[in-house]
Amino acid sequence: MNLIALQMCSGSSLTDNLEQAEQLLQEACPRAGDLVLLPENFAQYGGGEQAYLSIAEPLGEGPIQAWLAEQAQRYGIYLVAGSVPIQAEQVTRCYTTSLAFSPQGELLQHYHKLHLFDVDVADNVGSYRESDYFVAGQKLAYFDAGDVRIGMSICFDLRFPYLFGLLRQQGCDIVLLPAAFTALTGEAHWQALLQARAIENQYYIVAANQAGTHDNQRKTWGHSMIVDPWGRCLDEQGANLGAAKAEFNSQLIQQVRDSMPLPLHQQLQLGWRE
Repeated sequence: MNLIALQMCSGSSLTDNLEQAEQLLQEACPRAGDLVLLPENFAQYGGGEQAYLSIAEPLGEGPIQAWLAEQAQRYGIYLVAGSVPIQAEQVTRCYTTSLAFSPQGELLQHYHKLHLFDVDVADNVGSYRESDYFVAGQKLAYFDAGDVRIGMSICFDLRFPYLFGLLRQQGCDIVLLPAAFTALTGEAHWQALLQARAIENQYYIVAANQAGTHDNQRKTWGHSMIVDPWGRCLDEQGANLGAAKAEFNSQLIQQVRDSMPLPLHQQLQLGWRE
């Protein structure tokens, strides 16, 4: 199984974004059974509450999810949409949700982003408040591709190592991180955090980031990459659109975990905040 992270520069047009994703998917030449990850907000980036609500779909139906199912089935791949606006109980906000589709085009799993990006950054935007238009999720999510367990996360989650530790406890061999990491924070922390999460938990990290300047003038870092359980960057896309790609090796995971059995030495218990 190849691990593929597609790097996009999504804008305000859903049609244009789907065309861009389809072209990048075709250029990546995935084989049947491969795992392909799209970046966060791949279908819509920026525009605030109304932009996301205008394309938000009920979980399990809608044109974006139909497109994802079609692509997964066409290539015979596990296709994971970085995040899609999914309707919530609150009519003024929605979930930002990662969706995993099987090679048969079936929706295997969904993950509502746990940690919303409410921070101040010294860039041209200054203040980011995802909670203005998104609702935070409340549970872990993972799915199985054959005998390989794959964990799900989104962007800002990367800064919360307990989430990644809990996914390791659930038996994950790969964790996906679709993102729209800003250019400023990405340059400072992106690769270091990805390698740290892979090393701490001894699994693969597949990270698909947005890249470039978007319609709303936000700037994202790019540098989508595949990191192995020893913390090595196997492939990196840089700043251009395209794909990072590497082969999954289950034997490497076992070798790393056997030689350094971290769970045997764990003294502190991970858990949810009350």
